[in-house]
Amino acid sequence: MSRFGWSLISGIAVAALGCGGAPKPVAQLSSSEGAIRGAQEAGAAEVPDATLHVKLAEEQREDALKLIKDGDNHRASMMLARAEADAELAIALARSANAVAEAQKAADAVEALKQKAAQ
Repeated sequence: MSRFGWSLISGIAVAALGCGGAPKPVAQLSSSEGAIRGAQEAGAAEVPDATLHVKLAEEQREDALKLIKDGDNHRASMMLARAEADAELAIALARSANAVAEAQKAADAVEALKQKAAQ
């Protein structure tokens, strides 16, 4: 094999060894935790579907922490992405439920005013 061939193979081997796997998903840990907290603050506990997604997000985050401990940062990163997505869905569901409740209150108030005006 030529000198160039050995240099190329050596370079690839060094690059492969230097990578050593995916880095710890520190930013995703923080963003998933923030999304879960945001869902809780948005009132997800009062909306059954949102509560389910918060629970899923918390479980996925715990699983990701175990994967990080085991050195499987790539899978942990994917699990944290799922956790964040579930938490964001919980936020949307909670906000939607709150908006529907507020709209119903407004409709009830309008109806009460109509009835009062008709008397």
